[in-house]
Amino acid sequence: MSGSGFDATFWMMLRRVKSRPVTAARLAPFALICVFFCVPPAIVQSAEDGALVRLTPIEVDPKRPERRSFGVLTLLSAFQLESKDKRFGGLSGLSIGADGKLYAISDRGYWLSAKMQLGSDGVLVNLTDWQIAPMLGPSKKPVRGVLRDAEALAAVPDGSFLIAFEGRHRIWRYSPPPHTFESIPVPVEIPRAVTQAPGNAGVEALTVFPDGRFLALTEGYKNPDGSFKGWLIDKGRWAELSYVPAAGFHVTDCAALDNGDVLVLERRYVPLGILSARITLVKGSDLRAGAKVAGKELLKLEAPLAAENYEAMAVQQTAKGTMIFIASDDNYSLFQQTVLLQFLLPNNPPD
Repeated sequence: MSGSGFDATFWMMLRRVKSRPVTAARLAPFALICVFFCVPPAIVQSAEDGALVRLTPIEVDPKRPERRSFGVLTLLSAFQLESKDKRFGGLSGLSIGADGKLYAISDRGYWLSAKMQLGSDGVLVNLTDWQIAPMLGPSKKPVRGVLRDAEALAAVPDGSFLIAFEGRHRIWRYSPPPHTFESIPVPVEIPRAVTQAPGNAGVEALTVFPDGRFLALTEGYKNPDGSFKGWLIDKGRWAELSYVPAAGFHVTDCAALDNGDVLVLERRYVPLGILSARITLVKGSDLRAGAKVAGKELLKLEAPLAAENYEAMAVQQTAKGTMIFIASDDNYSLFQQTVLLQFLLPNNPPD
């Protein structure tokens, strides 16, 4: 979802102003109510010095900066990401590419990628060699207008990527690295019901299982019972199911594990700019036609923790367990942040 409306933006701006020194430079843009950058299309750009995007360590729990245990998850790294490149921001999907790079998409129609520098313990130390490029449409031109609202990114076992779009609901497949950014998308057949979703409430979460099936979950496409529509899609065949988030929460991303289980990222917004996020675990055995599933909570982030507008999630399985990366969408606003958090889910978490 590319924005939360006037009310959300206004109070988010107010919250940021109160949390920082009050200067003329900070107060002047406040009068604009909602600050967005004009982001022109451009060819792939990289920074030779690795400084296209700057990473600054942050504290997830300001009251206990040393804290690393968050339920069954262990915090490994936490960064705020900043860039002078006006195309950077709006992160709504994450994935680990076949080349080992971290890939992201912006809901203004941009690709991003970076090399991950990891310590010997798997902790993310830095992201370098950033690249940013516009997504191309079937006409080989950058996507624009109603076509650019990319909301979910998933890597396929063959190395290609799937992207789910809102606005004009669809799923496109792009080529594997290193030709992803210049590749022309191939439309993926999807259930007709997906195209009937409200414009800003379509497929927000997308993931691909090791066997090639993929799961699509919507953010705001409700069933009569209050659950939200989703589909299991397998080679042109699909089965509808539904997902039940916690009260007031909506799905923003999901990621399949090698064993068939799925992690789901949820977000809640309430007035005054208050945000919360959850990560839940759904058993693969529960994902079947007609099922109504709800995940088991693994993590909850809410004030005073670093609770941002988390919309993107990627996983990487290692010998120690599953690395989980989540990123926030700053809505291209001066008063929101792009935050990247890394957690470890052990192979045998306690109940």
